Amino acid sequence: MKASTIFVSALAAFATAAPTSTIPEKRVNLDLGSFNNFGFNNQDLQYLLAINGFNLQAFAQLSAFNNLNIGGFQNLFVGNNFDINALLQLQQIALLSQLGGLGVFGNFDLSALQLNVFDLGLLGGIGGFDVSSLIQQSLVPQLQTVIQQTQINTVVL
Repeated sequence: MKASTIFVSALAAFATAAPTSTIPEKRVNLDLGSFNNFGFNNQDLQYLLAINGFNLQAFAQLSAFNNLNIGGFQNLFVGNNFDINALLQLQQIALLSQLGGLGVFGNFDLSALQLNVFDLGLLGGIGGFDVSSLIQQSLVPQLQTVIQQTQINTVVL
């Protein structure tokens, strides 16, 4: 047998064993409507999203492709509260979005990952502290301007 025949046979065997698609299969259908299309109802959270540019597309992909249970974050998007608990949840979303955007999770199944708001234990009253009470009402028009001028990426799966 010629060397070229052996080489071509080896390549053919390798090509048939290789995966046909590099795009991960979508595992979960995510209803973005129940998450307010990942737009925060609270303008202060919307402002933080605008100036920090969180990658909510990566967050949605973790749910769709890696089975991450994001149901606990639903109230953050549809609710209108701006308290310590909301800030802690926003921080979790930011961290997961960054790690997901970097591809750290790859094809890992994250369904067993338990995400909860940081438990403040006996200091639980602190978690409900209304942070918006610290924001001067005279700044609200400026917040709205920043939100409107900043391009927010819509999440498409």
